[in-house]
Amino acid sequence: MRTWGFRVLRATFLAVIAWVLYQVLDRADRAWWFIPIAFGVALLFAAEHARQRWRRRKNEADWDRWEAAVVDPAARPRAIIEVRQALARSLRFGDRLRREQAHLSVILAELLDASGRPEEGARALAKVDLDALTPSQAVVVRHTKVATYLSAGLWDDAEAALAVRAKDSGEPDMDARLDLLGGMIAIERGRPEEALSIAESVAAKLDDPSIRAETQVLRAAALDAKGERDEAVRALRTLDDATLASLETLGFARIRPVAAAAREHESAQRPVPSTE
Repeated sequence: MRTWGFRVLRATFLAVIAWVLYQVLDRADRAWWFIPIAFGVALLFAAEHARQRWRRRKNEADWDRWEAAVVDPAARPRAIIEVRQALARSLRFGDRLRREQAHLSVILAELLDASGRPEEGARALAKVDLDALTPSQAVVVRHTKVATYLSAGLWDDAEAALAVRAKDSGEPDMDARLDLLGGMIAIERGRPEEALSIAESVAAKLDDPSIRAETQVLRAAALDAKGERDEAVRALRTLDDATLASLETLGFARIRPVAAAAREHESAQRPVPSTE
């Protein structure tokens, strides 16, 4: 609604400017200038509109490529350099690009975390003003920030970042993911039973495949923390091999050996192809 209101206002403003210009030219006996001037302005407007569309598409393509680099070790170093450069350019435009800056900061933190440098990712996210973002935008940044703190072993910082979260961001799936990160903090604080309770609560609230998978990861981490490695492996065996492979290389340090054990079990259970 706000977008349409802005467009109507802009069209009205341009119409008034065009009328004033015509009146001025007509009084100067130069009314015939109006058509080439209007054509030139329209051409410039169309060119600027096309440039903005091209820039949006390029940004989206770059963001997709950088996000894909999180799981591609070979592409990460270049992606980190490019994201840092894009973030520096965006910061030069100030607060009006704060949403883009937050998005780029999240991507950079994920790339750094995947590269084994979560402390650097945490520093990048610390510069994002969450209060200046909408609740739905802030919850994404907060989730990445808490996950990065956990990867860096900064339990106090992770707990502090989670403690000031909004009760309802308007994004139930992201709120659930923050709850699950709270469960991971509870495990590191020596409270695995609390983590299991959180996993059950989240599973009961949301029937979403990705949330169910993350719930199983929390359950497995809690069971492993209780010394029940076999039960933890069984919990992870409900996930597909691609997810297990991702957890083994990019998951929290506590869950990586459990994911590796689950993958080994799955490999052992696969039938050997016949050579006949």
